[in-house]
Amino acid sequence: MVLLTVFLLMQLARPQKNTSSAPAGKAFVDTFKVGKRVNAILAASCYDCHSNSTNYPWYSEIQPMAWLMEKHVKDGKEKLNFDELPSYGRRKLNSKFTQITNQVEQGKMPLNSYLWMHAGSRLSMEDKELLVNYFNSLADNE
Repeated sequence: MVLLTVFLLMQLARPQKNTSSAPAGKAFVDTFKVGKRVNAILAASCYDCHSNSTNYPWYSEIQPMAWLMEKHVKDGKEKLNFDELPSYGRRKLNSKFTQITNQVEQGKMPLNSYLWMHAGSRLSMEDKELLVNYFNSLADNE
């Protein structure tokens, strides 16, 4: 009974959700002329943790999953937030583009812990190549 009571009381603590009125990545897409295919990959694999709008699955309503997701999103946005990239200076942008490329090439993103529940977010070799080429072109052109 004690465990059940603790579990039920945990449900009362609700973290703030990462939502915005603007669609995830909108400023990034508009500023950097992102193609439909690249944006589809970013939307499926990146924006949930790296933008100001997270698409929350059903299990995020149950504690302690909501707390874990809140921390995951907070940490992801601290590293990279696509919605903030357009406001960065050239030097910081190039650094972020290089970091993105390195993370994708090394298979570090999306995180395995994210892929467990979002299998459709796994990047194929073609997806990786497309992202790497896109971000390299941004770094080269800017």
